[in-house]
Amino acid sequence: MPLKTMLIFAILAGVVLPAAAQDVVLLKNGDRLAGKVTDGMLEVRLDTPAGEVALPWSEIEKIDRAKYVRELYRDRAGEVDRQDVQSHYLLALWCRRQGLGEEMRKELELILAIDPGHRAARSALGFEKVDEKWVAGDQIKKAKGFVKKGNRWILEEEAAFEEMVKERNRQLSAEELKASDLIIKAADENVRARKYAVKALSAMSFNELRVPLYRALGDKREEVRAAAVAELGKLGEFEAVRPMIRTAVLDTSGMVRGEAVLALRELGGPGTVVPFIRALSSPNPQIRMNAAQAIGDLGDIRGVEYLITQLGQNWGPTGRNNISVMNQVSYIRDFDVEIAQAAQIGDPIVGVLREGVILDVMVVGVSRKMTTVERRFIRKALVKLTGEDLGDGEPAWSKWWGKNKDRLLADAD
Repeated sequence: MPLKTMLIFAILAGVVLPAAAQDVVLLKNGDRLAGKVTDGMLEVRLDTPAGEVALPWSEIEKIDRAKYVRELYRDRAGEVDRQDVQSHYLLALWCRRQGLGEEMRKELELILAIDPGHRAARSALGFEKVDEKWVAGDQIKKAKGFVKKGNRWILEEEAAFEEMVKERNRQLSAEELKASDLIIKAADENVRARKYAVKALSAMSFNELRVPLYRALGDKREEVRAAAVAELGKLGEFEAVRPMIRTAVLDTSGMVRGEAVLALRELGGPGTVVPFIRALSSPNPQIRMNAAQAIGDLGDIRGVEYLITQLGQNWGPTGRNNISVMNQVSYIRDFDVEIAQAAQIGDPIVGVLREGVILDVMVVGVSRKMTTVERRFIRKALVKLTGEDLGDGEPAWSKWWGKNKDRLLADAD
């Protein structure tokens, strides 16, 4: 059998030739062949103890030439000016292409020692800038407000909601069952029964009431939901604010929403109005109306400006920007000659051709239609907050707010 045929047969059979050879060629079918690469341009030629064999690049997954490449890295690293950031970065990119992970990290760390704010080096090391701080790994998620639940990263708000649901659905203790019964009695038509239930609930701790009250917020009876919201407000616990806000915006009953807003108003706090302001941007008109009503009932004068903006529903113009319509063609215009002469295919030098046009653009304005009913809700909220009734048109309210804004906000502070 010819020598070349024997070698190819050995490769296909998965035979690993002597491990003392310098280079290892890994084929795409998983087989390996060890030897000395003598030419790597159009095909791979391998000197082995049994003779020479040629392999097309299409059949090769990779060539492991760690010893040679590391020697080449040492030579190149010795030629780089220690303070030359750009040269270190180009060498780091070369190391990455050659699979030299440790050497790449070394070059990137040298860059950061010279220029700690070097974005490309930070990014290559897995760092990301969050709130003006460079963080990496799990710290990126944490800095963005995520928490780890099992194998998932979720928002803190989602984690809190999941915990609330988990707590709500667990089996109740004897005290919690008693509290659940009292909450239902607090919504009873019988005045005496209601008074007894409310008094008994006031003697219980927040830990005993928390889960029963959260469950009661999902009760089909609006009277029970209203009683639960009222009790949550009396407890004065910050943890209860989130479910009360959800109720104030999402509950289908006006009575229940009113109780939730009243409880939130009693709790106070300068940030209470913020979630309702955000809800004004909801795509759901019912949620927008509920939010406007809640802002009016809260009595926070800072909500006026947002309600007036909602009446206008116009935004713009924005700052100028540009849009590019381009065709891009990439091509290999040369190879790294030094690498090619060292019997490796060499790093391609890529050229790029671009043609197209860059246009200057600007958003002139955005508007959204609003129903007459929604305008009435906003108007009522503005009347409650200001004591003025200027109709449901934005221009009159904007003019009035421009004259009185500073005085009203100063009084609120």
